Parts: sequence; structure tokens; C-alpha cells
Amino acid sequence: QRPGMRKAFSLDLFLLQLWGDFMDAFTSTFTKQVPFHRTLFDTFSQGSYSELDYESEARNQMHFQDELAKRNCPVKVPNVHLEYSTQRILTSEWIDGVKLAESPTETIRQLIPVGVELFLTQLLDIGAFHSDPHPGNLLVTKDGVLCLLDFGLCAEVDEKAREAMTRAIVHLLYRDFDSLIHLDTKELGFLPRDFDTEELKPILTKVLTGGLLESGSDLKKRKRKLMEISNELNEIFFQYPFQVPGFFALVTRGLGLLEGIALVGDPNFDIFMASAPYATKRAVSILGDHSLRRMSRSFTSGRDSQGIADV
Repeated sequence: QRPGMRKAFSLDLFLLQLWGDFMDAFTSTFTKQVPFHRTLFDTFSQGSYSELDYESEARNQMHFQDELAKRNCPVKVPNVHLEYSTQRILTSEWIDGVKLAESPTETIRQLIPVGVELFLTQLLDIGAFHSDPHPGNLLVTKDGVLCLLDFGLCAEVDEKAREAMTRAIVHLLYRDFDSLIHLDTKELGFLPRDFDTEELKPILTKVLTGGLLESGSDLKKRKRKLMEISNELNEIFFQYPFQVPGFFALVTRGLGLLEGIALVGDPNFDIFMASAPYATKRAVSILGDHSLRRMSRSFTSGRDSQGIADV
């Protein structure tokens, strides 16, 4: 670890907290938004400080190695040499490989489904997830195995949140917007439990369909769609008591980075369709097969949802 890193980090995070306090004061005064910036930045700060503790990173690395092995996940996690590691020095197994993002397109196409399942396994099952899966942390070994590096920034998701997120993903995939808006937004902490979501339904439905589902794998189209519904997004954030859970920023960042790498190998890659098989399998263990089949019959009769029905 470089000298003076903690001091430099602390100054940056202090300035970030000041900005969060200002944003909370501003939005509380001029909008109906529930203050969440301080909590969001607190979560980010805790994660950032944990990155400076290499003993904590070693524990994270061994935990992920153990949990992924239990689930037969075909991903390599390097061994840690604890006898040569301290709070400021981490010694782990050397991995020969190339970045996934710089691999041949066919290799990317083959390994991205592994990466998606890896991410969802962490998020929906293990309850701890690697929050920094940037291109430098995803390697392909000489024998073609995906390897995950750098476990300094990790976040935890409790069992209740994992189940709520699994339901939300399945409701989104099956376009069950009633459940997604009226139940999942509250279970995940985006809206207060006593808030009447009926008036929000038309706006959120437009955002979810136009901004996400209908734009598919085309990032330029998605950006354009989101710009077209920017007024609706502003209304959601500032006219209603909407807030962002602390861990959610790390989740969306991780999925966004993974999607960006995937599109290099497959321009038609769709993160929602890629998530469907594992999310559905996980949902069966929570909702039960009967409930999921009933949901499938109710919400996959349309042409746009046919792909999910086939899963």
C-alpha cells in the first residue's frame, strides 16, 4: 500500500460527505425527496476504507473462494498466502491470464454467461458481492477459466433484501409492474411503506418499459430513451419520497460494467435476458415452482415476453 493513502482517501471522502449533506438539505427544502445522500455516501465510505485493510480483503477473498466452490461455480479465485500478508500487504496466488475485455470476441461470448451467473449468485444467494468488477479484475486464465481478482470493495445484502431483489428481478422480467411498483419498491427501500404508489404506476411503467426493457442491448438507444423520459425521471426523484438504498449504487455499477464488457463480444447482448435463467431458478427456491408457473402464464403471453417464457 502506498504511503499516505489513508490521509488522501479521508480528505476525498470528507468532501464527498459535505456534498451529501448539502444535497440532503437542498432536496429536503425544495423537493419531496427523502434524504438519502449521506447514507449512500456513508456506505461508499465504509467500502472505500475497507479497501485499505488488506487483512479484510484477504478474508473476503477466502470467503468468496469457499462459497463459490460450494456452489460449483466455474470461476477461479486466487489463493491467499496469509503467512505473508498484513494489513498493508496482501500476498496471493499469481494468475497468468488476459483481461476478459481484451480477449477474442468468441471467448467473451462464451464466458459472459458465467460472469452474469457469478454476479447473480453473489447478489441473490451468497449475500456478499464483489462491487468492483472492472475490466482489470476479470481475467481469462490460460485454460479458459474466468478469474475474479481484487476483493477489497465488497458489499453485503441481508437475506430479506436478497429475497426482495429476486422477486423484483422476476417481476421485471415478466413485466408484472403491479407487484414491482406496489410491493418491491417498498421492500427494497426505494419508497416508504405507507406511501400510496397508485399515482406512480403510470410514470414508473413508462420508465421501466421505455428506458430499460424496450431498448434492449443498444446502449445508445437506451440513453436516448432515458433522455426522452427525463421529465418522468425528475418527477419520480423530486416530486415523490424516493430514495436510493446504500448498496444499490454498487449493484448497478457492477451490472453496468459487466454489460459493457459483454457488448464487446456480442453487440446483441441483453442483460435482462442473460439474467433470466439464474433469476428464475433462484425464484423457484423462494416463491415455489407453482407460483412461478402461474406468474409465467399471466405475464408472458405477449410477444415481447416470449423469450422469458421459453426460459
